[in-house]
Amino acid sequence: MTVRIDSNNYLTDEQQQVYQLRESLERNGGTPVGFLELLAAVVTDGTWQKVPSGVNKDEPFTEFAEFIEAKPPFGLGAKTENVRILLQIRHPHEGVARIREQMDTMRAEVGRLLGADPEEGPVARDARHFGAYARSGGWTFGLMVARSVRPGASTGGYRDKQDHSDRNERTGQDDQGKVSANRFAVLAGTSAPRVMRFYRAWERAATAGVVPAFDQLVPGLDVELPAAELWGEYFTRFEQTTGRRESIAQQAEAAGTSYTEAVKVAHNPAALRTAILGDAKTADAARKALVDRMEDDVDLRANLARTVASDPELKKVVANESRRAERTEYVRHVAEGGKAKTAAGRVVELPEEVKAKAVEHLAVAQDPQATPEAVAEAYEGVQRLIEATIEADPKSQADEQRARVRKVLMSTFKSIASVSEVPLADIADEEMIREVSELQDSVNALADLVAPKMGSHLRAVGGKAV
Repeated sequence: MTVRIDSNNYLTDEQQQVYQLRESLERNGGTPVGFLELLAAVVTDGTWQKVPSGVNKDEPFTEFAEFIEAKPPFGLGAKTENVRILLQIRHPHEGVARIREQMDTMRAEVGRLLGADPEEGPVARDARHFGAYARSGGWTFGLMVARSVRPGASTGGYRDKQDHSDRNERTGQDDQGKVSANRFAVLAGTSAPRVMRFYRAWERAATAGVVPAFDQLVPGLDVELPAAELWGEYFTRFEQTTGRRESIAQQAEAAGTSYTEAVKVAHNPAALRTAILGDAKTADAARKALVDRMEDDVDLRANLARTVASDPELKKVVANESRRAERTEYVRHVAEGGKAKTAAGRVVELPEEVKAKAVEHLAVAQDPQATPEAVAEAYEGVQRLIEATIEADPKSQADEQRARVRKVLMSTFKSIASVSEVPLADIADEEMIREVSELQDSVNALADLVAPKMGSHLRAVGGKAV
């Protein structure tokens, strides 16, 4: 149903007020005086709750946002975000105490009725910042510095102009609203040198024509940013050792350690080596750092692997530790799962008393101070427990023997099948003929051993024993 209003003569007083408010919003462009005063009246009098909420409805609106967005003549036919924007416009006469109080009351009540602006909440702000960084990486922070910082902004340059000088003294801003690197660093909770590294990176990119120059940027201005992967071209590759310093600075921030101390260590590798050789704690810290770095440093990983492979003693240690880890994992699996894989490949369920003893062996194997011999003993102890469990159950023992024989037979069958397509008649010599003959004798001997059961099996399935 479409409702058309050609005349407002038949509207109730409340509908007339809503009609005028919509007219102020739609046709007059939401001029401050008309719209703000009418909105204040609609909110103060509760008018929006006294008009029907739609066609053939007697029920009033229950939510103020529904009233704003409802189609005329019932609501304003507007978007709540647009109304929020209009609320920020100052009434021309707010210098008058009565008008200012009226506007403050209205804005507070509308804010309460609409609730928090989802676009301005902490989640939305975080999402916008995250999205900006995900799209452009370091360029996002570079832009923040480039549009907000002018080195030495609060001193000089504008002191000859009294209006600028007064503002600089008070806020530290120049006539574009920019601040010095020191002031920006204080606001950011970081250091001025770090801010200037971002500033210089942007400067290099601007010289290359990749981003706008500083004089084209003002605080809050957004510009299209280059691809994230290009940031490293201007942030770390220029100036001698800048890349090392930046990498160290990033790690220092992440770890919460001193950047200055880290740089001192990096600039004195000999002292670092001495500390590692002379102090076990330093050596352990270095080991952990190398392990962490290997996750992303392919070259380091390959170099360490080559070092281990070329040193017989290191190879032996790696093999021993690998065996130790495998045995400990085996014991842990048995103790925690209560099941074990036998030598024949079967998985058996262990009794509770066996699992309890396996847990005792696990405590020994997982002890950081356990020797390789202690771990081996724990591993062998669990294997003995499994063997004893199988031997104690005649059926389980028969199943184990059967699985072991079948495993051997299948391996033999696969080996024979792998040479079945080879032209044996052409390549066989006396030695090969003798070996095949011996193999046939062995198979016949096995067949003789199971002949009685083979015959009964063949009769059961309708075959004939040979």
